[in-house]
Amino acid sequence: MDFHTMRAKVDGGGYGKKDQAGKLYDDFLLAFDNCKEFNGEGEVFEEAGKVLKALPVVFAKACDEVVRSSTLIK
Repeated sequence: MDFHTMRAKVDGGGYGKKDQAGKLYDDFLLAFDNCKEFNGEGEVFEEAGKVLKALPVVFAKACDEVVRSSTLIK
């Protein structure tokens, strides 16, 4: 998977209705896996893919911390 293909699927209705958002997200993560698959371990795109794939997890944890902290303050 790559971002060009994902864009074409979005434009062509390939992800369908709202309940297909998970499929879009799966393709998003697959694009980062493909950085290693098609560029090889240690290559610049493989390294970038690892970093970018971690962002959603890091962001989710940060959001959780913000919510937890604001709840504790009240």
